Amino acid sequence: MKVKTFVANSVQEGMQLIKRELGPEAMIIHSRKVRQKGLLGFLTPPKVEITAAIDSNRNFSSDEAKVLPKQWENELGELKAMVAQLVSKQQKQELQADGIFSSYLQKLRARGIEEKVAEAILIEAKKQYGANGTLKEEVLDLIVQKKMKEFLPTDKLPPKAKIVVFTGPTGVGKTTTLAKLAAHLSLYQNKQVGMITIDTYRIGAVEQLRTYAEITDIPIEVVMTPKEIEQALEKLSGADIILVDTAGRSANNSLQVRELTTFINRLPQAVIFLVLSVTTKTEDLRLIVDKFRTTGYNRLIFTKLDETSSFGAIINTTYATGLPVTYITTGQNVPDDLEEADAEKLVQLILKG
Repeated sequence: MKVKTFVANSVQEGMQLIKRELGPEAMIIHSRKVRQKGLLGFLTPPKVEITAAIDSNRNFSSDEAKVLPKQWENELGELKAMVAQLVSKQQKQELQADGIFSSYLQKLRARGIEEKVAEAILIEAKKQYGANGTLKEEVLDLIVQKKMKEFLPTDKLPPKAKIVVFTGPTGVGKTTTLAKLAAHLSLYQNKQVGMITIDTYRIGAVEQLRTYAEITDIPIEVVMTPKEIEQALEKLSGADIILVDTAGRSANNSLQVRELTTFINRLPQAVIFLVLSVTTKTEDLRLIVDKFRTTGYNRLIFTKLDETSSFGAIINTTYATGLPVTYITTGQNVPDDLEEADAEKLVQLILKG
């Protein structure tokens, strides 16, 4: 067993030294922050001391060498996870030790941004711009805004989208949002729009959408079972785009979400929106995002922006899913209170309310 201790300016630099001298199979045994002795140690940033080891004595037979990669696969995964945790811990400590970044972390938390998301934003900002620790707050403001936009992907509805599905939990305004988009597409883009509703559970849901359909002169089909979807699509085949309303489902009811998925699976190459209210608690959003993954949602819509002054939920969700926001809604008026998502505007909303 070969054991060696490395001293570097950062965890990343230390890992590079270990890999270069001991190889990628080396195991991390211990790490800590250290300072140089004497006055110089108080005037310079602490360094990272990492102790690593590798078994340099064992010789493997050819048969063992073939089996070894499978045996070490789990250990290697654990090692990577441990190194990632070590790097993350070091980066967090550096944030907390830097007054201006530590203060800004609390500012982001106060705006409803989860701690891990706020840390990720500031780590990226510090990594790229703040290594010298001389940033002024107004400069850091601009840097953080730029980084936040990278964490807030937005994307317009594809112009060739044929089938668009609205899914999500109860009470987030899926039907109203669908009606807004239907009116926009029909009135402002001159598209032939068709509507399908499979929300046959909520009392009045079909009637509500029928009313919107009559006002805008848009054909609508009601689907009761997954098998009926193909017939509905055939009847609306002349439409440029078909919008599909679904029953709101509780994220706590996995059976209902799976039932909803059987309907959505019958819709080919659909754009599937997960519609979320920005007023939903963070822990509930985590559950919704996780449980609705079976529906195959690939874009986000945030509603009820007019009902809160805290918008951190938006960036928390894009961070968790990696998916873009396409629309936001700012009220109940059809079709006016629907906007295409803009990253710059969302950042300003989150930071300033």
